[in-house]
Formats: sequence, C-alpha cells, structure tokens
Amino acid sequence: MKHTFVDTHCHIDTYQEHTQESFESLWERIENKPERIIQVACDPNEFEFARQISKKHPFIYSSYGIHPHYVQNHKPEHLELLKKYLKDPKAVGIGEFGLDYYYGKENKKEQIALFKAQLEIALTLKKTIVLHLRDAEADSLEILNQYPLQKHKIHVHCYTSHPDFAKALLDYSPNLYIGFTGIITFKNAENVRESAKIVPLDKLLLETDAPYLAPVPYRGKPAHSGMIPHIAQTLAQIKNTSIENIFKHCRQNTENCYSI
Repeated sequence: MKHTFVDTHCHIDTYQEHTQESFESLWERIENKPERIIQVACDPNEFEFARQISKKHPFIYSSYGIHPHYVQNHKPEHLELLKKYLKDPKAVGIGEFGLDYYYGKENKKEQIALFKAQLEIALTLKKTIVLHLRDAEADSLEILNQYPLQKHKIHVHCYTSHPDFAKALLDYSPNLYIGFTGIITFKNAENVRESAKIVPLDKLLLETDAPYLAPVPYRGKPAHSGMIPHIAQTLAQIKNTSIENIFKHCRQNTENCYSI
C-alpha cells in the first residue's frame, strides 16, 4: 500500500557529498517516495543550495538556520544573510538552530547568544521554528521561556532526550511538534521510545535527518527519505496503533506545522 508522508527534515546536499550519488538518481530509485521534502540548510554555505533545489523541484521546500556546530565560524553578517534567504517563497522554516552540548560544551556562551539571536528573528516571522536541542535540556527550557513563542509553530527536530523533557516542551506551547528519526529504531534508544509514548498522535512528525541516522535495518548506511516507513512502523508499535494511523496523523501534523 502506498502511504502519503513528508520527510520534514533532511540534508540532500550532505547526502550527495557522502554518497557521490545525485539527488535525481536517488529519487529515481526510491521505492517509497515522500509527497514533500524539507531541505534544511544549517550553515550559511548551504543556503544557496537549499534555495536552488527547492526552486528546481516543486515538492521540495526549504528551511534556513545556523546550527550550533557552526558557532565558532559565525559572523554577524550571517544573520543578515539568513534574513535574506528566509524571504524565499519556498522557505517554510527558520532553523535548525538551538543548543548542542554533546559536542560543544566548551562554547556554551556563544551557542546561547546565537540561539537567542535567531529566536529574535523568528519572533518577527510567520515561519516554523526548527529547533536542535541536544544534551542541553535545562538551558533550552530556560531560554525558550524568555520568549513568547506560543503562537509560533515549533518543530523540535530529531528528539534524543527523555520523557520529562518531551513533556516540558509540550507544556511550553500548544503549537509545538516533536520529530522522530531512525534513532527510534536503535536498540540503545529506549529513552526515545519512552518519550514517543507520551507524545500525542497529533504532535508527532516524521523525519530522517538524512543522510544521518538511518533506521534499522539500514543503520550505518546513508539515510534517505524513502526510509520513513521504517520509522513510522516503529512509532506504530510504540503507540499500539496501525502504521496507516501514524501516516494519517503525521501527514495532518505536517500540514498544521508547515502548511505544506
């Protein structure tokens, strides 16, 4: 049976670099094609690629932000560049941006400053806010609570934390959605599965974060959007429902969150 779904978060340019396969070649061979794809540019050097590929393909949309990993290369003019690309007609999100203490404990101060700068921009837009929050739960919540973002659509992408954090995020805003990737299929990701249990069906999003985090049975290989059904199947098992119900809810949630 063909399912209707959207890969709400992937990096096509990185997939091409990792595999030396063109997107066109990949698209031709994908068996389970998504209806829509959101290409996420999280480095100013990637902004133009996202604009061009979303212009070329009607089913690809874009999101622009500055990931915490790039904080050491950050320059003030990058924020002006970000504002420019966010005006593109295919831009549906600002992000991914946020905090990542898994890799970047030594530059917390700089990460927080960049996080706040992009939240300030987000407040002025009607774009979905795409957040990357990894191993930084307390600071993330403290900062979010400083900003009146409850009327903005928020996608907390690639959830990796525990149920308490998921509950706190859902309590923060009625317009917040949580995205799950192939991590949910990993043997050592019981905390992520426990978190998915408490996320309501109308707050779930499907994403790959391709080419990273390919789901079992493809773990270790480059991920692509055609692998979404494996993530949906695991979510169906966790939620004790059918995969058809997961696809139906997640498609509606994507419409609500991104208007695509």
